[in-house]
Amino acid sequence: MEKDRWIENVLNSTNGITKVSPNDHLFSKIQSRINDQKPAETYVKWLIAASIVVLISLNTTYILQKNSTNKQNNDNITSLVKTANNQLY
Repeated sequence: MEKDRWIENVLNSTNGITKVSPNDHLFSKIQSRINDQKPAETYVKWLIAASIVVLISLNTTYILQKNSTNKQNNDNITSLVKTANNQLY
């Protein structure tokens, strides 16, 4: 019984509290600081995205060129070693 009364007192302890409003000057000062610290602008995001696309395309071009060079080397080697029979001795 006493425990229930204590719980009710704790739950009802916030009933008479009124909402506090901040000072208008202080509130505008805080808002201006928040607006000054904006995250990166959209043009910076686009610049980063374009840089990533350029980097990926350069890497892809390099890999494709390297693969074609390897294929040409393999073709040159096979043209040098052409045998009509597979007899080793």
